[in-house]
Amino acid sequence: MAFQGKDDIEGNDYPATGESRTLLTITGDSAKVEGKFTISKSIEIDCEVSGELEVDGELIIQKNGYVNADVKTINAQVIGKYEGNMEAAENVEIKETGEVSGNIKTDSLIINKGGIFSGNVTRISSEQPEPEPEPEPEPVDRDQEIDLEEPESDSEDLEL
Repeated sequence: MAFQGKDDIEGNDYPATGESRTLLTITGDSAKVEGKFTISKSIEIDCEVSGELEVDGELIIQKNGYVNADVKTINAQVIGKYEGNMEAAENVEIKETGEVSGNIKTDSLIINKGGIFSGNVTRISSEQPEPEPEPEPEPVDRDQEIDLEEPESDSEDLEL
C-alpha cells in the first residue's frame, strides 16, 4: 500500500493555485482503509476504502478501487466500484468500467456506455425548499364600526 501526500513528492513542484491537482492517492493490491476522511482538494483511490469521505474537490475511484462509504464531494469519477450514498455538488460520472450501487444527489449524472448504476438519483437543484408559513390575518380593531346593512335585492315585491 502506498500513500502519497504533498510532502512526499520530490521537488514540491506544484501547479499554481486554482489548478486542479491530486493531494492524496491510495494504492495497493490488497490495501484496506477504514475511517472518516476529510480531504481538502481531491483524492484518487485504487484500493478498498470504507467509512465516510468528505472531499472538497474531486473523488476518483480507479479501476481497482472499491469504496463503500457515504460521500460528500464536488465532482466524482467512478472507474471502479462504489456503494453508498453520494452527494456531489457538481458532476458524477460513471465510466465504462464503473459500477455504482446506492443513492446519488447531484445536478449532473453521466453514465458512459458499459457503466452500471443501481439506485436512486435526486437532482440537487430540484429539491423543494420548505414552504414558508402563511401570514397570520391582521387583528380586527374592536372599536371599528361594521356596516351590517342588508344587500339590495334585484327581485320585485309581489303581491298576492
